[in-house]
Amino acid sequence: MKSKTKNRLSENKIKELVRIHFGRECETGEITELTGGMFNAIYRIERKNEKDAVILKVGVIPDTTLLTYERDIMPVEVECYRMIREQTTVPVPEVLAYDFSKRYIESNYFFMTELKGEPFSKVMKKMGQENADRIREELAGYLYQIHGVKGKYFGYFTKDERRQYSTWKAAFFHMFRQILADGREHRVKLPYARIMAALQRHDGSLEDVREPSLVEYDCHEGNIFVKKTGNSYTIEGILDFERAFWGDPIADFPTAFVFTDDIRKETAFLNAYLRVSGRNAYTETDAVKYQLYRMYILTIMAAETFRYGFLYGKLQGMWAKWQLRKCLRILGDW
Repeated sequence: MKSKTKNRLSENKIKELVRIHFGRECETGEITELTGGMFNAIYRIERKNEKDAVILKVGVIPDTTLLTYERDIMPVEVECYRMIREQTTVPVPEVLAYDFSKRYIESNYFFMTELKGEPFSKVMKKMGQENADRIREELAGYLYQIHGVKGKYFGYFTKDERRQYSTWKAAFFHMFRQILADGREHRVKLPYARIMAALQRHDGSLEDVREPSLVEYDCHEGNIFVKKTGNSYTIEGILDFERAFWGDPIADFPTAFVFTDDIRKETAFLNAYLRVSGRNAYTETDAVKYQLYRMYILTIMAAETFRYGFLYGKLQGMWAKWQLRKCLRILGDW
């Protein structure tokens, strides 16, 4: 995917970074850019002596035009991988080395272990419905473990105590106002007043969230890698935690199923999540929150299109705005 945010490196620079972090004796083989991502430049690097491959993820260049919440988010991903590996059994890559000093290149970057499987999005159709439902049930268990990682405040990861909110309602209102301001800055045509009115009308639904849970908020089918064992697929690993925040576990549902306007349609996933979490039911309040969190990701999708090519940006923007209108209609019925 072409994006103005990607900081592509030359092969010589990549080899230099490999030598810095893995030693001068580390001999590199083939270097391949992985083009599926939409934000960072990512490379697969063969290591001849180790007979393996590592992944290099390169952050954006400072002063690149970004949405406000996207500034300096790569350290969040590294921290999330550390917490998840320490506190859960969720399969995520191991971070092998990182540098956020900008000493060697003008961007943040890190190396991690390679996932050798394929994105769930690529193989979903050929694996069959039964196997796909088992993957979604497995995902429910892993997301529940991720949500078991707790924070000390609500909102995006930050050292700014003014943005470390004591309530989820205050944090989510700040997050939403911020993305609406970004949309206005980039002259994105959105129903701003209607969005804010819907959020204010249903703000009471946010008050039952008492504890800050880790929310990935990017766990779509392209970030879930699966591997085939025998005749069936299982989850090999989950990627891309840089957009994570501390909030309501239900916020992970609309990004995991971005094309689903009601999570109750995803019965395999939802029933599994309710079972592992010990919850008796998915309530009407939960359904309202699903629409609020879906409205948030759709607003992000509409606001971020400035960095994509004309055709892709146009199509994503049109779809996001169409779905936003659907969210507003659904919320208007409550």
